[in-house]
Amino acid sequence: MPSVAIDPALAQAIVDRSMTVIACNINVMDSHGVIIASGDPARLGQVHDGALRVMARQEAVEIEPRAAPPDGDARPGVNLPLRLGGAVVGCVGLTGVPGTIRPYAELVRMAAETMLEQAQQSRTLSRETRLREELVLSLIRDEAPIPALAASAARLGIDLRPARVAAIVEILPRTQDGIALVGDMHRLGTLLGAPDQGNLVAPLSLTEIAVLTPALTARGTWDPDRLRERAQRLLARAQTATGLDLRLALGRPVEGPGGMARSYQVARATLAAGRRLHPARRALFYEDMRLPVLLDDPLRDWRTQELRAPLRPLTDAARHAPLLRTLRTWLDHGMQQRATAAALGLHRNSLDYRLRQIERLCGVDLTRSADIVALYLALHLTPDAVPDRPADPDPAPVVT
Repeated sequence: MPSVAIDPALAQAIVDRSMTVIACNINVMDSHGVIIASGDPARLGQVHDGALRVMARQEAVEIEPRAAPPDGDARPGVNLPLRLGGAVVGCVGLTGVPGTIRPYAELVRMAAETMLEQAQQSRTLSRETRLREELVLSLIRDEAPIPALAASAARLGIDLRPARVAAIVEILPRTQDGIALVGDMHRLGTLLGAPDQGNLVAPLSLTEIAVLTPALTARGTWDPDRLRERAQRLLARAQTATGLDLRLALGRPVEGPGGMARSYQVARATLAAGRRLHPARRALFYEDMRLPVLLDDPLRDWRTQELRAPLRPLTDAARHAPLLRTLRTWLDHGMQQRATAAALGLHRNSLDYRLRQIERLCGVDLTRSADIVALYLALHLTPDAVPDRPADPDPAPVVT
């Protein structure tokens, strides 16, 4: 008994397409000789005598007009076996004089077998894709024991030994229906899981895809800058190829059992913090956001509001955007006056004036470590409500 059953819908498609160019009735029969597709709807469900002979002999059967019984179901024509993977899975029959329709029957059989092979390959690919997705979901949820995951991966040809880091790719909202969104997710998943990328992917929802990407270089070393560049290139490539507005959050590699699940948790927390604090950013990296990711839970907790409080005099007024940028630059440059002034394009005295303004407005002393830490934490927990690089004129006079 063949292990593959012919889909009646596919069989009817074969019949309909073939009969647009061949002027005779065509039937497709399953492995039991039952007609599952026909140009004559009245014959559907009937047992085809010629097909039974084909299945019994495993070869072509031709019925000449003089050999067809006038009161039986057998009609003159050519009946050819349909083979898939070396096994006869059904039969295709063309009604007419064998000597006339024999070449057409061979063409129909060749086209039918090609379509059956493509359908089988598609089903196999879909099953493998689903298994890969289930493997990824199990890894990030840490739901199955490692031996079970390793066995599943081995069957799929996936090597779990190389370290991987989790990322989440999000499709940002836009006006579209659910069907279009499913199509977008399919295209995006195919792109992100391309074999040359070495990624394992699985959809998390209609707008999110989990990606487990190799964490080490070809030499087996950990290079966070290279991983960041790779993630940015992947994001840019995906946006260009799909036309979607995407956001990517990258976690960090975690070794040992459950490492990929922990890496995914880090990516998830990075995405959550990035959505709230940096909504305009499209690439979010845990290494850049350690403090907000660790402290931003939950964002609206009174403790978080207290940590933001020292910076509120600057964030509540748009005119203080240059001072906010000055503070961020000063902290980014290790509180070094010369490097900060150069980065901002300011005279050292102008920078000093701005820092005094920050002290006055925020009620802090920038020579005290505690006040500096308070501003540092507040800066990292404050959403990007004020532009980083405003066009406002410098409020400080240049003192020489």
